[in-house]
Amino acid sequence: MSFGRFFKLTVVVTSLALVYIHLQMQIIDLAYQGEAKDRQVKEFVEKNDHAFYAISKLKSANHIGGVLLAKNSDMQFAGPGDIVQVAMPGDFTDESLSYQAQPKRKTNLLLSLLSFTTPAEAGHPR
Repeated sequence: MSFGRFFKLTVVVTSLALVYIHLQMQIIDLAYQGEAKDRQVKEFVEKNDHAFYAISKLKSANHIGGVLLAKNSDMQFAGPGDIVQVAMPGDFTDESLSYQAQPKRKTNLLLSLLSFTTPAEAGHPR
């Protein structure tokens, strides 16, 4: 083997080795970046949970009652004079809104014979 051929082969093998090492370094770098993003997402989720808890705590009846009963609060409980009666048009009774007042569905006898479920399971009134 001549020196020129050996030199060319050495350059090609060295170049391929450097490319391979560079690709492996990029793979490892991307893995570290992925782990960093996962940590950041977990941190954001944790901060979101803390913010949700803080908002829920501010909306709680205990907190609102404490603010309401504070000495310098402009809030006050609703008194009997603050309640307004609203008249509804027509008489609505529990019977008029009940299940029996709904229009009855027509059932097909052939389809009811082919059904393998009971009418209560199928949602069909009889």
